Amino acid sequence: MNSSKNIKIIFVLSLLLTLSSCSVWQNFTTYFNLWYNIKTLFSDAEKDIQSQKKDLFSNEPLVLSNTARNNLTKVIEKCSELLQFHSNTAFVDDALLILGKSFYYQSNFQKAKRKFEELLATNPDEDLILEANLWIAKCDMQLKNYSQGLAGLKRVRDEALEKEIDFIIKDSFVEEIRYRIAQKELATAIELAKQFAEAADDDELKANIYFEVGNLYYQTDSYENAVEYYSKVFEYSPDIDTEIKASIRYGKALRESDKAEESVNFFSDLKKKDKFSESLAEIDLELGKSYSAIGDFTSSLEQLTKVDTTYKGSPFAALASLEIAKLYRDDLLNYDSAAAYFAKTIMNNPPKEYIDEAKTLNQLFIRYSNLRKTINNYDKQLFYAENPDVFIQDSVNYVQDSLQILQDYLAKKELADIWKAALTPALTDTTKKDTLFVRDSLFVQDSLAIVDSLSKVTTLVDTAEVNILLKTKIDLRIQQKKREADAKLSQEMQALMKTDTVKFKNDPPQRPKITIDSLKTLLAKNRLELGNLFFTEMNVPDSAKKLYEEITTKFSGTRYYPDALLALGSYYQTINENARADSLFRIIYDNYKDRPIANAAANKLGLPLIDLNYDPAAELYIDAESEMKNGNFDISFRKFYEIYKKHPQSQYASKGLYAAGFILENDLRLPDSAASVYDTLISKYPSSPYVKSVAMKVNTYKQEKARIEREKQAQLQQQQEKKDSTDVSELAFLGNKEDKEITEEEIKKQEQVAVNQDIRKEDTITQTKRKLERLWNPRKLRR
Repeated sequence: MNSSKNIKIIFVLSLLLTLSSCSVWQNFTTYFNLWYNIKTLFSDAEKDIQSQKKDLFSNEPLVLSNTARNNLTKVIEKCSELLQFHSNTAFVDDALLILGKSFYYQSNFQKAKRKFEELLATNPDEDLILEANLWIAKCDMQLKNYSQGLAGLKRVRDEALEKEIDFIIKDSFVEEIRYRIAQKELATAIELAKQFAEAADDDELKANIYFEVGNLYYQTDSYENAVEYYSKVFEYSPDIDTEIKASIRYGKALRESDKAEESVNFFSDLKKKDKFSESLAEIDLELGKSYSAIGDFTSSLEQLTKVDTTYKGSPFAALASLEIAKLYRDDLLNYDSAAAYFAKTIMNNPPKEYIDEAKTLNQLFIRYSNLRKTINNYDKQLFYAENPDVFIQDSVNYVQDSLQILQDYLAKKELADIWKAALTPALTDTTKKDTLFVRDSLFVQDSLAIVDSLSKVTTLVDTAEVNILLKTKIDLRIQQKKREADAKLSQEMQALMKTDTVKFKNDPPQRPKITIDSLKTLLAKNRLELGNLFFTEMNVPDSAKKLYEEITTKFSGTRYYPDALLALGSYYQTINENARADSLFRIIYDNYKDRPIANAAANKLGLPLIDLNYDPAAELYIDAESEMKNGNFDISFRKFYEIYKKHPQSQYASKGLYAAGFILENDLRLPDSAASVYDTLISKYPSSPYVKSVAMKVNTYKQEKARIEREKQAQLQQQQEKKDSTDVSELAFLGNKEDKEITEEEIKKQEQVAVNQDIRKEDTITQTKRKLERLWNPRKLRR
């Protein structure tokens, strides 16, 4: 066989050498060079693509490097050239396959599928047919023709299993498992992966498959199965990366399957193995979490703090900060420390899969910190407002402490200035004699030690050489000691130089700038917000209950009292104390019908919803109006005025005041009282339409009253002046008997006449007022 084949080859070559021209040979060489370049470029591109580190069943999109992208572009160009100019050669089928794969890697799935179909049309070998059908199925999956693609993958896989074509078995399983994972069909993905592992012959591939099965079980919270399949990895031949990852996840699965002590022991043993030295950060992190799982919070905190500080800047340091924050939040119940570590986690740039969680928790605890700080501040102000003597004493103590701090600062500053003056020359000129004298005295002992050691040298040694060596060593030692002393002296001086600012204690006592009622309202509001934060977002209901109860006992007079009752009732519902909860809801429903919170209580109780537009003052107004129509003016006036007193926020309050003033003015004939009521209407409800009706009358009334008062004062003054004049005349002409004396009765008569004139004037004014046109008559029927 071989000899006949060789004869054919020799014959062909001889024929070519005999018949071919130079140009034909060049074309033949060009063809083979073109095919060689295609294979080389495609092989390099495919190796670059396959070198990307990804999990076996990862659905991360393919990312081409610039080199791979350029190589694929060249492959497409050269394959197109080969198919165009050498369409009858033996490499057409392989060129079509490579061309289809190149389009696939470029994510041009439609063109890729078309090339694979062109390959099938050439009736290639059976192996190429099977591979082309595999790639067509993969293109269908990428084009979202899922039913067609899945059917194609199954046909290819079944045939490949019969023929034991490993790479097609692998690709068909991997493609479908990725799809099932993307569709969250994890149970189906797990079963397919198990079938894949049974069909695989390669031990390293089996280890990878079992590792992925363990991951899938871990995702479904089936931790015991995860432990089983992670342990299977070690029964085969995993590469070092897979072994390390499987070991760490095996320890995590032990912890999650309530075998935390085994997890602690496993991770502790793992740290001792050299092959895991590059993964110590992650192992230490998981060990810290396992300590927490067994309730050893002290060891957990120490271990996590070690990761946070030792591997600073790594993603594991950020995760350690996150775990420390959770430890403080959930187990140590130190929310201030938790807030600090959540903030630190964000600063350490955690892995992207943890960023959203870390940001959410950080924002949550920022709100907690701000609310807690605000509450503490207002609590302190309220305490000082209610206890002014304590405020005075704390202020005195603060001033005394500040004065002591200032005295200490001045003393230290004076010392710093002295040292600065004394040390600066020594630092600027180290060659001075005094300085050298002081420094040299430090080295006598060392120099003597050197002399003693040299004196033991045999007498055969040249004395001159010994002296030179001794002098050189002494000089070097002196210079070294001088440099060390200078550096230490410089550090001491710089430390003293920093004494240039005085720092007093933070948070000095401050007198409240708002009223006690305002402080209580703000405290109730912030306590309610913090309680809701505990109850709904931080899942700490007991802390929420304490805050709600503080509002109901200490701040019941604020407008947040019913909100605290509702929140407290909701808390009792969560612990199945429904009777207690209903009693609180009933208080809200019965007493706050003008607020939306009443309907929230109605929903809790299953009672009818309340019309929030309902105004209880409306009924009172109708009743008062009815009394007025029946002529009961005294009763009607009192009921109209009562509306204003009981419901000052109601729209009927201003209307009731106007009606009360109208009755006093027109029915009860009490103008002074009417003016007083009108004046209240003007001051309390200046924007009311009824103000326009009475403003002019009230103004005129006040002006007239003022005029009458002035006239009275003028009359009284005239009478007093007249009386004084009469007294003087009597004294001057006491002896004149002809002057007629005025009796006391005549004086009384004159005073009575003056009073009657004033009364007639007031009546005239009153009659004039009654002639003013009425803008509204409350006796008219309501429509």
